[in-house]
Amino acid sequence: MRNVLRGVYVATRVTTTMSQRTISTSSYGMVKAIEDLETNPYFGKYAGKIAKFQKESPEEFLARFDKGKKVKEGQPGGHGFSKVADKPKDIASQKPAYAHTAEKKLASVLKLELLEGKTNEELTFIWTDHFLHKDAVSGVIPAATYDKLYENAVKYATFLLPLPRDNGYEFIVVQFSGHEIHFTPLINYQAYKEEAPECLTLVHYPDLKEERGIVLMCGEYDKNIINSFEAQCLVNQVQLYYTGVDAGKTALLQIFQSDPESFKHSDLIKQLEHLDLSSLTQDKAKP
Repeated sequence: MRNVLRGVYVATRVTTTMSQRTISTSSYGMVKAIEDLETNPYFGKYAGKIAKFQKESPEEFLARFDKGKKVKEGQPGGHGFSKVADKPKDIASQKPAYAHTAEKKLASVLKLELLEGKTNEELTFIWTDHFLHKDAVSGVIPAATYDKLYENAVKYATFLLPLPRDNGYEFIVVQFSGHEIHFTPLINYQAYKEEAPECLTLVHYPDLKEERGIVLMCGEYDKNIINSFEAQCLVNQVQLYYTGVDAGKTALLQIFQSDPESFKHSDLIKQLEHLDLSSLTQDKAKP
């Protein structure tokens, strides 16, 4: 794992410009607009038309959603770059946060009797509502989508993702372990390796995959490092890279794994800058 990351320790932050404005500004707006749209009850009905508009006229697309609001917690820009965390106590005796542990069961976080007689749509509401007022993200994933994600996670267990910050990008180390995904700021991974504190941990529960064709997901984030928007941004990027919907992103996974010396941070930023809304409009599991 360390050998794979060795070739990408060049930088943890990147700031660049395009057309005399920071790329991060447009990425903030583009990703935030997509997030806002996904919460709209009519999004599914018009997803195809919206995706086409976003792809053909990105500047106009952004202008439609530029409300000029102040940045608040839960919106892009809520946090600046991460700082090196304090040294973890008893670091020599600690096990990596992503060390193999027993697979977590759905019953440990939700009373299964609440799901009896419920449709998948009702189950989705119960699941997401359960985490609504916590420092957490949650979701329900179609079984076929998760199978592809898991397949790629086995092949590409470690990767980097860019996270838009106030004046550029910060890179986050992503590490898969079974049905869990662990996210750590690269600056902290460089300092503490596997013992570095995490900013987000996702857990997938495949308990209902065979019965209902869905996988439940939840993840707690450290609000001192990232906010809810930034956590969702990382979750969406994992989906885009690991479900095989984009050949360009799959190619980056392969390069990072097999030829890290030729891996370029700028390629990750380009992928985020040219985020394609249609990649995020996959069919959801039907109730």
